[in-house]
Amino acid sequence: MFTRPSRLRSSAIYHLHMGGPDADAIEWRALMSPRFEGRLTSMGVRFVDTALDADVMVVTGLLLSATVDDVLAQIAGLPQPSVLVAAGDNAISGGQWARLEMPGLDPHPLSYYADVQIDVPGDPPTPQALIAALAAAADLMARPDEKLGRWTED
Repeated sequence: MFTRPSRLRSSAIYHLHMGGPDADAIEWRALMSPRFEGRLTSMGVRFVDTALDADVMVVTGLLLSATVDDVLAQIAGLPQPSVLVAAGDNAISGGQWARLEMPGLDPHPLSYYADVQIDVPGDPPTPQALIAALAAAADLMARPDEKLGRWTED
């Protein structure tokens, strides 16, 4: 029987919401519901409270000028190898807010400052897309030398 690399070990997931609108964070919290618990458990997903304990960091929300240093400090705390996931249009590019050129938003996307391996587009991304991204992150953890480009839900 063939076992996918993502099934060989569990993935410790840390969620960081950078600020701004909460739609992305609300969809992330939907993963904690009983509806998705079985699927995540079978994937070996466990949630941790600090970046220091994580294999995968999922970042949601807007990168704000006031929080950019704190966000980068959290990312720097990830042990290596690890996978950084930008979930939602806001985290990827600032979403609709970036087009408005609002004061307080950082002028650069998160990928300008950090090596984002997986992008999960959507405003907000669905829980199913987030689960698929976690599976892709687990597969990437099994092959840390490969860089996964922009990931999209099929």
